[in-house]
Amino acid sequence: MKKTGYITDAAMITAVMAVMLLIDNFAGGFLLVNLAFFLPVPITIYGLKHNYKKAILPAVATVIISLIINWLVGLLYILPSAIVAIVYIIVINKFTSKTGLKIGIMFAGSLIVNILTTVIFSRVLFGYTIVEDSLSLADSMIDIIANLGLSNETINNTLRAIVVSVIPAIVAINSLMEAIIAYLIISILAQRVLKLDIGGNVLALKIKVPSIVTFIFLPLSLISMFFIDKLVNYETFGIVQILVTIGLNILVLLCLAYLIEAVVLSSLYFTRIRKRHLMFVSLLLLLFMPMIFVIVGFIDSVFDLKAKILRK
Repeated sequence: MKKTGYITDAAMITAVMAVMLLIDNFAGGFLLVNLAFFLPVPITIYGLKHNYKKAILPAVATVIISLIINWLVGLLYILPSAIVAIVYIIVINKFTSKTGLKIGIMFAGSLIVNILTTVIFSRVLFGYTIVEDSLSLADSMIDIIANLGLSNETINNTLRAIVVSVIPAIVAINSLMEAIIAYLIISILAQRVLKLDIGGNVLALKIKVPSIVTFIFLPLSLISMFFIDKLVNYETFGIVQILVTIGLNILVLLCLAYLIEAVVLSSLYFTRIRKRHLMFVSLLLLLFMPMIFVIVGFIDSVFDLKAKILRK
C-alpha cells in the first residue's frame, strides 16, 4: 500500500510538471524564464513527504518528459532544477533548525544554476549571454535618458560599462532572492500540505552586516567610484578597472545587505511593540523608497540598533 502511495504521488508530481512544461511551451518560454526558482518546489515537497531517494523517480521522469517536449528547456532548466530539488530535500531534512544554513545552501545551488544558464549554456546553445542582455537593458535606459535630453557619449558609455560591471552582483542578488522565495514557498506548502514545520520565518534570522565589514569595505567601494570613468576604456583594461569593478559589486551587495537588515530590524521592532500590522507600511516604503532601508541598515551595522531594541 505504501509503495503504491509513493508511486501515485510520483505520477501526480510528474503530471503537474508536464502540464507546466506544455503551458510554457505554448507561451513561448515566458513562464520558465520568470519562474525558474519555482521548478524545484514540487519535487522537493514530494521528497519531504517520502525521502530524497524516492524523489529521484519523479525527478528522472520529469527530465525525460521535458527533453521530449523541448530538449533545450529540459537541459537548461529542468535537469538543474531536478538536481537542486534533491539537494534541497537532503538539506532541509538534515538541518531542520538551521534556517540560515538551509537558505545559504539553497542560495549556492541557485547561484550555480544561474551561472550555468546565463553564461555557459546560453553561449553554447543560443550564442548570447547575460552580457548581451545587460547591454540591451543599458540601451533601453539610454533611450529614456535621451528622451529627457540628458544623453551624451560619455554618459552612454559609462552607463553601459556600469551595467556590465555589476553583473556578478546582480546574479548573486537574483540567486539570493530566488533562494529565499523558494524556501518560503516550500515552507508554506510543507506546513499546509504535509503538516510539517521546516522553519519558514526568514525575518527571525539574525541578519546583520558586521561593523568591521562596513568600516573596511564601504569606504573602499566608495573610493573606487571616483575612478568610474576608467571603466569606459576597455582597450586598456587593467588593475584600475578591475578594482573599480570589484568596488561596484561590493557596493551593490552591501546596499542589498543593508536593505535586508533594515527589513528584519523593522519586523523585530514592530513585533516588540506588538504592532506587526505596521509591517505593511514598511513594505510600502520598501517599494517606493528603498534607500531609506539601506540607510537604516547602515546605521544598524554601525550602532547596533537591534541590541537597543532587544534591551527595551
